[in-house]
Amino acid sequence: MIREKTERLMQKFEFSLANFYLFVYSVFVVVIAIVLPYLEPQNFKDFFDAFWYMVVTVSTVGYGDVVPHSEFGRLMAMLAIFGGVVAVAVLTAQLTTQLVTKKIFSKKRYLMTENLNHHLVICGFKTPRKDILAGFVEKYGKNIVIVYHDFPPELEDVLNEYDLKFVQGNYNEEEVLKRANIEKADRVMILNAHDEYSDAKVLETVIIIRSLNNEVYIIAEIINPQYENYLLKSKCDEIVMSEEYNRFLLSKSITEPGMSKVIRKLLRTSNFKIQQKHPFTGKTYKEAFDALLDKREILLGVIENDVTAKELKKIILNNMHFGKDAQKYKTLLNKIKNSEIQKNVIINPDDDFTITEFSAIILMKR
Repeated sequence: MIREKTERLMQKFEFSLANFYLFVYSVFVVVIAIVLPYLEPQNFKDFFDAFWYMVVTVSTVGYGDVVPHSEFGRLMAMLAIFGGVVAVAVLTAQLTTQLVTKKIFSKKRYLMTENLNHHLVICGFKTPRKDILAGFVEKYGKNIVIVYHDFPPELEDVLNEYDLKFVQGNYNEEEVLKRANIEKADRVMILNAHDEYSDAKVLETVIIIRSLNNEVYIIAEIINPQYENYLLKSKCDEIVMSEEYNRFLLSKSITEPGMSKVIRKLLRTSNFKIQQKHPFTGKTYKEAFDALLDKREILLGVIENDVTAKELKKIILNNMHFGKDAQKYKTLLNKIKNSEIQKNVIINPDDDFTITEFSAIILMKR
């Protein structure tokens, strides 16, 4: 703390000294410009001629159209030249310092990630749709960190507009992820760079993140489906295969014209959602469907095992605290940790299908 205060004090002193020198030197230039017309009226007709001469001399240009002939005039010219070299150097240094400092402080706000907790980390950057970012901000507020190797103007605009945090570096490096406070993150989204080794980079990132935080929810984007199994073994929670989706939409557009528009509409509508908390555990699909229909909601399907290890741990501790049996939850927790069970999406199951515990329901509001 003392060292930092001393350094700041020294920087202020150096800045004040530079300003004082520039002020004294400016006064010196003006005074000489006033005096020269009186000492050498044959060479300097008025103040403007003398001031023109001093400016040309200070800048070390030296046109030679007007020059002093007296010893005093030449002595002042030498002092002006030597002083001008120093003044130009000081002024240049100050301007550079101000520009660099402004840039650093403009980014400093983005770098304050130390106190973040239960935040969203976005690895990679693609110019996003504003409605998508607005959804992220609605859920996490300002607790969003973007990790990217570059700092393009588009990224700076996003950070300014939504007041997000930023960590510069390659997201498949452990130290960079630690600067994003990955150990305390709630969710991580890894965007694919769509280059030759991008899928391998995504896999490497998942492995590093999981080694740092065993409970964070990880969503990864890949191109090659062959990496899906590796990601599942690395305990990646959700995998987005963008190229596969694109091919699916293209093929459906041929076999079932209009299907791509339907899917796009479903993804963009705000009425379409996944609900984890509901009163239908142990009920049949038909019972849940009829009950929701009365509320002007349509039940589309069920997601089984929609629970994270972190949530299960809370349930186990809560049951143990109240003396309840937690063995079945411990068994489920071990299976999730060992990747023995995965989320299972079931669309429009049979009427007698039973909605089990930890099943989310897929809804559309009318």
